[in-house]
Amino acid sequence: MAINTDAPRATDALGERAALQSTDFGDTQKLLDISDKELKRELNHSNSDSHLAKCLEAEQNEQTVVNVGSEPCSPLQVSRASSPTPAEREPCSFMWVAVISCFCPAVPINLFALYFAHLARSMIQAKDYDGARRLGRLALLLSIISIVVGLAIVLYLLMTET
Repeated sequence: MAINTDAPRATDALGERAALQSTDFGDTQKLLDISDKELKRELNHSNSDSHLAKCLEAEQNEQTVVNVGSEPCSPLQVSRASSPTPAEREPCSFMWVAVISCFCPAVPINLFALYFAHLARSMIQAKDYDGARRLGRLALLLSIISIVVGLAIVLYLLMTET
């Protein structure tokens, strides 16, 4: 959309610019109204963003909202949905348990544990925390099974030699 900068400006008797009428920017106002309605509709669907909806309404009504203990009004709040909240930590890939399980003689199980721990670590780097949590638990389970089976094999071999 182009802005017409060559349009004559209205001035009063003192040579100052007169206030622009609301009809001067009709197309822009229509676009802003449509985008505001869509944003309100999206914010009304999610209950967690009720504070953002209040802030948006306050800005549109040109009121200032002063909340001492509440979160600030910013569009960054919407984009933080994929990161873990401060209460929950990043999921663990359990790579260290998988590496320890590789010293046990249960070869196919501990290799799968190492593979799933690697996948969990790569999903953490890709910010897919749900998938990383699921694969990390699977790696932990396979590592524990590998350690138990490996210890059972070692104990069996020690018992049969004597």
